[in-house]
Amino acid sequence: MISLIIFIVIAVFIAVFTGFNIGNTCNVNVIFYTFESVPVFITIIVSFVAGVIIALPFSFGKGRSIAAKKISKIKARAEKDALKKASEAGKDIAKHDVAKNHEENQTEKK
Repeated sequence: MISLIIFIVIAVFIAVFTGFNIGNTCNVNVIFYTFESVPVFITIIVSFVAGVIIALPFSFGKGRSIAAKKISKIKARAEKDALKKASEAGKDIAKHDVAKNHEENQTEKK
């Protein structure tokens, strides 16, 4: 619902911008050809769309690398936590074995 409202506001803004600039024209030179009496708003909109199209591949590639870094950090943190838990469990087992050996030694001396 919110996206529809935003879309309508943007469409109204473009319509108002177009209405105010319909009389403003310019010549657009494209390499070997000149477009004459092109409305300014068309020039602006075409330039914006061309910029978006050119920028899209760069934005997608960046998002993937950021996501990959986040995933690798999460995996590294999980491995670190697993190793820490395993070492703590190993220490507990070692303490238990030491206590058991101590008890056995005490019973043998008696």
